[in-house]
Amino acid sequence: MSAANNAGGKAVLAQNFPASWVVPAALEVLPQKVQSLLQRLGPLEGPPVISQGQNGLQALARFQNASDARAAVQTLHGFDMRSASEKQTANHEAPKESECFSLRIADDSGAPPKMARKRRVKANGIFLWPLPDSWAEKDVELLASPYGTVQRTRVEGMSSGQKGVLIDFDTSSAASSALTALNGLSLMGARLRCVMQEEPEPKKPVTSFHCYIDELAMPSLPREVEPKLDDREIFVTHLPPKASTEDGVRFLLGNFGDIDEVLLLRDMQQRPTGKAYVRFKSHSEALKALEAIAGVSGADGVSKASWSESERALRGTRGAYGLNMLQHLQGAGGGRLQEICQAAGASSLYVELLDPVLGTLGSQHVLFVVRCGESLQAEECWKLLAEALARVHEAHVSEVRGSLVLRGFPSSWSEKGLKFVFAPFGGLSSVFIEDEEKDIIATTVSGEVRSSGRIAYVKLRNNQAMDKAVTNLHKTKVGDGDLVEECVVACHRWHSSSWSDGSFQVSIFVDQLALSRRPSEVAPGPEDRELYVRNLPLHDMTRQQLQEYFEGFGEVDVLHLISDPFAVEPLNEGYVRFKHHRDALRCIEALTPADPEEADPTDLAGTWSESERVLQRKNNCYRFNLVSELVGADGSGLEKMKAEARLKGLWILGDSLQLKDRTAPQASGRQLHFVGRCSEEADVRFFRDVLEREIEVIHKKISSRLEKRRHKELGRGAGKASAESGRGLLPPTFEWGA
Repeated sequence: MSAANNAGGKAVLAQNFPASWVVPAALEVLPQKVQSLLQRLGPLEGPPVISQGQNGLQALARFQNASDARAAVQTLHGFDMRSASEKQTANHEAPKESECFSLRIADDSGAPPKMARKRRVKANGIFLWPLPDSWAEKDVELLASPYGTVQRTRVEGMSSGQKGVLIDFDTSSAASSALTALNGLSLMGARLRCVMQEEPEPKKPVTSFHCYIDELAMPSLPREVEPKLDDREIFVTHLPPKASTEDGVRFLLGNFGDIDEVLLLRDMQQRPTGKAYVRFKSHSEALKALEAIAGVSGADGVSKASWSESERALRGTRGAYGLNMLQHLQGAGGGRLQEICQAAGASSLYVELLDPVLGTLGSQHVLFVVRCGESLQAEECWKLLAEALARVHEAHVSEVRGSLVLRGFPSSWSEKGLKFVFAPFGGLSSVFIEDEEKDIIATTVSGEVRSSGRIAYVKLRNNQAMDKAVTNLHKTKVGDGDLVEECVVACHRWHSSSWSDGSFQVSIFVDQLALSRRPSEVAPGPEDRELYVRNLPLHDMTRQQLQEYFEGFGEVDVLHLISDPFAVEPLNEGYVRFKHHRDALRCIEALTPADPEEADPTDLAGTWSESERVLQRKNNCYRFNLVSELVGADGSGLEKMKAEARLKGLWILGDSLQLKDRTAPQASGRQLHFVGRCSEEADVRFFRDVLEREIEVIHKKISSRLEKRRHKELGRGAGKASAESGRGLLPPTFEWGA
């Protein structure tokens, strides 16, 4: 296309972006970066559309004024995009073409060229050439009429300067006969050539194809991601024939818990596909179903089930990924869907949030709908959508998991502002800013800090400074008012075990408490086989090596390592349960220093498990039921601790304890532990303090009863001795100096 023809063009095509713009973590904000750059030269009609060109990623944008487009090209094209360090590494040599920003005027329509329609042989038409110069259409009709009725003729000039003619017959057999007779015929000194005409293939009727988000290929699904503790929906595949109706699915899975809703997936002919969304009344029931399905085998069983990706997508930043999934998949203003649609050659692609049954109230589900002429085009859309979903999974693993979460900062803050705020804590290794959904309710973990519409996931260079950062920043005014706008922010860790309202789960095992009043004079019972061990050398030994170490004292039944409630990594403490009491005794003797005052506080140490004693109820060495004392006859003990610790929920979990509460979270181990639903990280300290006070009161009560029991037994012994002395069974006692 000539420069003159492009003089009025408003569309520009940008390529060769800075390396930092196209790293995987930054691709989501590439359109915004391009838009911000171009708008310095003039207003745009809309956000740029990112696509994959022959030479890498490219952005197509359209200015409101053609003069601004030309000014942008003159200003930005050829700009050296290398950083200062890259220029220094290259000894300040001239940049290569690929290192310079490319910006040129694109097709003025602002849209990629349409694909040419496929062509086919026209069954009733032939093309004949070269015609004698003196011939007209009536001469052609006389030549062609012996082979059949001629519908129309059209003489056309050819690029070679010769003339040819298009001849349409009323039947394909007539055209075939004419082709055979006329091709190679000598006419007025020229040899005629004849071929069948071609015509564009007729447009195929547009059909709607649909695909639920959970039907997309998901090899990238992170294994580490934890469901929200109020997620209740699972996606089931390979349902047996008996579960081809909603009632059949309820009958098949109803044994695992009460089912709220079933959405049975059907194909275009309304036949069941063997897939269904199943929503249970509680998270624990859904988890029970998942675990049971995972263990089923055989033709009559369900072979696969997973947490619903649709439920996660609809929760957005409050879901398991912490990301606005629908925005990532659709793009700004639906730009990514439009890009996928064009790449596949489809007519349209959009998202529907579908109710279980049309016209009824219920949980919505994410459904992609594509309108196109061929199923292959739909398959291409599903493939590209799966790739977009994989990028969401990658962002969760690399940017969200293990991060600090910051809320409440204003739109004026950039990555530079965040680095400024976290500089006192050793600086940041990564920053990821995410847009929240509109009209979202503030999370409980944010306290009274309102959402500004954005979240920042940041990772510190020094993970040891996370506690300090949270303590100093949460609900604190930050910024200098000059370079960084002042505001009050909420700062907390990313909680893997949490609810969608922001509250999170904290598990504290009873032996992790101070237990300062634990009766020390009580000897272990003959059935005691479990030890609580501290200062485990996890940096030097693997779990298997630890197992082998303890097996040196005897056969080990269970080795349980306690995890950090925030980092989801093993702490240096846990439980080891032996098969026999004598082996546990041998181990505790080896771990007990001869002189406690000279013991190194970092040495491997152990005590008899208080958890084991609590779970033994009245059969423990105290002869005291600590569980009933903690819970109270009517549950009032738990309610009292819950209120004092400012918790939204409190549960006592352990191997032999059965709970009727279907909302109770999954146990963190077989040993006795307290699980609290906290709204603020500061509440964890209150939680621990309340537990230690309650256990201290109970231990005091146990010591008091033991003392009374001892006095009573001593009294009985003294009375018996006196009686036997009176009968002459014992020698009399004497008091010297009387």
